[in-house]
Amino acid sequence: MHLLDADTLTHLYHGHPRVVERLRQCDDPDIAVTVVTKAEILRGRCDFLLKAADGEQLLRAQDLLRRT
Repeated sequence: MHLLDADTLTHLYHGHPRVVERLRQCDDPDIAVTVVTKAEILRGRCDFLLKAADGEQLLRAQDLLRRT
């Protein structure tokens, strides 16, 4: 099993090619995150939502939160 930290998960959400390729090369199909990592990501998503400066940022923040 591979555990992803918050930084790696963020890169994965953004489609970072090296992270995507590395995960494709993993022999073990079990990939997970800890509850702490999930909480960190959700906190960041909520902060982004609350700090959105305009409608475009608000829609992007809502989409990221939904995807998470």
